[in-house]
Amino acid sequence: MNPEFWQNAWHNNQTNFTQKKPNFMLTQHFKTLNTRKNGRVFVPLCGKSVDMLWFITQGFDVVGVELVATAVEQFFIENDLIATVTPHPIIPSLTCYQTEHLGQTLKIWVGDIFDLSAADIGPIDALYDRGALVALPDNEPENLRTRYTQKIMQLSNNANQLLLSFAYDGEKQRHNNQKNTPPFLVTLAQLETYYAKHYDINLLEREKADYVSIAGDSGYRLVYALITNQ
Repeated sequence: MNPEFWQNAWHNNQTNFTQKKPNFMLTQHFKTLNTRKNGRVFVPLCGKSVDMLWFITQGFDVVGVELVATAVEQFFIENDLIATVTPHPIIPSLTCYQTEHLGQTLKIWVGDIFDLSAADIGPIDALYDRGALVALPDNEPENLRTRYTQKIMQLSNNANQLLLSFAYDGEKQRHNNQKNTPPFLVTLAQLETYYAKHYDINLLEREKADYVSIAGDSGYRLVYALITNQ
């Protein structure tokens, strides 16, 4: 999606994808990645996700990336956190918000994830993707989702991933005129195209749900563990 889509969504408070509590599937399945104690977790396209605070309570440092500054500002305000705000030394469009909480470091980069380098992100021990992959289309010629998967592997050095996704069940699906907006269906075959070269892809849970998108589609919530095979 173009940046204006997400800027408008946050400006108009069209953010039903946000959650008030840590994601249940995250809390149940993150241990599958066997992330080292006091490791660093990467949360791409993080919005104002309270899942980042859950990682901190578990003893992990967190580094997030979010395109829209409003989302990050709301995150710090709503959680009574004070951030040190630092511009990127070379790229003016990137800004870093950082704080210490419960003895852990939380850093969120505001800007385009494609402008960041692995040096900006730092060492990563695990990656958590709740809604990033499904937020991106993969139409030609942009192939945005393909570029995103390549980028996060480069930024994280192929760290293990917990990936939350969904599938339709065919009972209730969105009208055709809604299919050009997120979330976008990502099939297992597509996941394998993006990740199988570097990861073993393991389906951990497939939970029936009355709706799996803001358009009201019914289907299944899926949890994958992507374990590096290198």
